[in-house]
Amino acid sequence: MAQHSHTGSEEDVGDLFSDCFWEMKGFKQVVKRIDDGATLTDNLTQLIHERAELELKYAKGLKTWSRKWEDAVNKGPEYGSLELTMKNLTVEANETADIHLDVRQKLTGSSLESIKHWKNSNYQKTFVKWKQTAAAQEGFDKVQRPWAKRFLKVEKAKKAYHLAARMLEQTKGQLDIYTRDAMTTSDALKKMKDKLSKAETESDKTRDKYRDRLNELDMANQQYINEMTVEFEKCQAMEKIRIEFFVETITDYLNYIDVSKDARLTNSFQNIQYGLTEMTIEEDLKKYADQKGTGMAMGWPKFVEYDEVGSTLPIGSLQMKDSNSNNGYEDNRSNKAGSAIGAPIGNPFNGFDDVDSEWGDQNAYVAIPAPAAEVRVMAMFDYSGAEADELSFKEGDVLIQLDEEDENGWCRGLLNGVEGLYPGSYVQLMK
Repeated sequence: MAQHSHTGSEEDVGDLFSDCFWEMKGFKQVVKRIDDGATLTDNLTQLIHERAELELKYAKGLKTWSRKWEDAVNKGPEYGSLELTMKNLTVEANETADIHLDVRQKLTGSSLESIKHWKNSNYQKTFVKWKQTAAAQEGFDKVQRPWAKRFLKVEKAKKAYHLAARMLEQTKGQLDIYTRDAMTTSDALKKMKDKLSKAETESDKTRDKYRDRLNELDMANQQYINEMTVEFEKCQAMEKIRIEFFVETITDYLNYIDVSKDARLTNSFQNIQYGLTEMTIEEDLKKYADQKGTGMAMGWPKFVEYDEVGSTLPIGSLQMKDSNSNNGYEDNRSNKAGSAIGAPIGNPFNGFDDVDSEWGDQNAYVAIPAPAAEVRVMAMFDYSGAEADELSFKEGDVLIQLDEEDENGWCRGLLNGVEGLYPGSYVQLMK
């Protein structure tokens, strides 16, 4: 047991702190561990919350990136199977964004709610400290208090004995000096011998008392050890519960953030890989040549004999195309009012429709769909539009959905009279 310098009074208990568990107030580190557990629980909450926010930011970035490049591919010059592969890259990003939104939902829902419930069940606040901390402190104090009194008596007896022993040694030295000094009178020598006798008696008395106090402490030590062990095991059991909960929570956390096992991500990558391995480069080049290059048909100029009838036509009546030809458009005329007329025929080679060509039919009609019932959706998360044509909204805002969600997860809607795009995964349909 470590040596201490104190008077041995009960007021000195606070000065007897030690790193050894068995000494006075040595259990303070064990009690502090309960407070540390509550702090660590708050840290774990903060850790998971910050990761959830990172998942949300990443998902938002992917959504914006996916839409940007999906539009770029659609409007760009890429064609054929490579165009499809490029689109699959944006589809993968959109799918990955949805996966990370799911991760965020699991973290903020399951993980954080579980931690909150666990902490409320295992830590209750009193006036200035946790109830569990106060209980542990009281338990150790109750066990140590009777042992501490005996211990302080031992320390006090030890100090008295050491003081008496030091006085005895000093008296022996003085007597030796008196004995060797020829000038010492017999009366002075007798007084010194009497003083030595008293010092020897006091030393023996304090030594015996010191031994008695130590024996009393020794007899109480085993009970003290047993009771302190009981209190310590209570703290150990509490810490075991905390560690087990942390292990379970971190295991769930790892399962949530491990997106590699998600089938959506696997399918997205497989689609991209399949598109690359099945790419028909020669076929794409041939289709391009047929539609835009050397494979295109050409009515080469031929000699035309003068036709008197044809010559009477005014110059302004000359036409580049046969008036009976549909010029690449299917004639959908019908007797029903409002039916489409001159709707364009879909090009079998994706990426080369002539609707934006300078030779395209400028008189094509587009059927106007009947107005649909108003669809209202509610925002589940905050969203800040990254582009000028995107809506910004807060969680709980109600939007009017104007279009169905496209293949990249974007919808067109109306919020406070403003029309724009928004990610469909951020809202839910209102009944």
